[in-house]
Amino acid sequence: MRDKKYVDLHTHTYYSDGTCQPRQIVIDSAMLGMEVLAITDHDHTAGYEEARNEAKRWGLEVITGTEISAGPYHVLGYDFDMKNKELKDLLAYSRNCQENITKERVRRMRAADIPITFEKVRGYFPESRLGKLNVLMTMILDEECRNYTGDMRGTELFNTYFRKGCVGGGVRGFPEVNTQEAIDGIHAAGGLAVIAHPFKDVKDLADLERLIAQGMDGIEVQPNFGERNDFYKQYALDHNMLITYGSDFHGPRNHRRPLLARGENKIEPFYCRRKAA
Repeated sequence: MRDKKYVDLHTHTYYSDGTCQPRQIVIDSAMLGMEVLAITDHDHTAGYEEARNEAKRWGLEVITGTEISAGPYHVLGYDFDMKNKELKDLLAYSRNCQENITKERVRRMRAADIPITFEKVRGYFPESRLGKLNVLMTMILDEECRNYTGDMRGTELFNTYFRKGCVGGGVRGFPEVNTQEAIDGIHAAGGLAVIAHPFKDVKDLADLERLIAQGMDGIEVQPNFGERNDFYKQYALDHNMLITYGSDFHGPRNHRRPLLARGENKIEPFYCRRKAA
């Protein structure tokens, strides 16, 4: 692979909290001029094979990817061995942790007389890693919930029920994978660990340097968020760290995070594999 290629290395499908099938993301990315794609579903890798098979038809390279939930941080993993037992077990454990958080979220909502159940959520998303957006989508899919919420959809539903301070908002105090475990699991499978959207989650320079000291290989830049990336991109360049580019695409519902397109972003997306030691 040459040093620079057009990439989108942060996308989500219905295997986590996205709304698209993996093959549709492949098709759309190819049409937008991308050359390398990663499906990075939360705590999941099930979309990889489907995406890779479709990508062969379109001349698009798909690399292995995931986004591990690690408390207040998200750790992106790339180019790992899908069959590695340590990473597979870690992802299964993380999915279970997030399922328990979802159960508690639903419990709180039911206590507020909202007609949602965990069985409904799992029934609509039998193969997905569950999170708050799966609960939100269930409220739209389920007739009883629609009757309760009336005309509310999408953003209005999220702002009413799932933002911090709302009944289905932040659920804390439950076991989750920590950043060190996420990084170590990715490395055990021969992969690269990258801090996702640091402008959203990283508190300050000391916080960033602590994550890097744990073994983080790179920093993500999201061109859709423009200058909010500038400090982190410059930090990565100054410290010879890997830079990855991604849209954090979850589906067409979020107009702020469209799939990356060739020539439409000020930063030319590129992806560079780790140099041999």
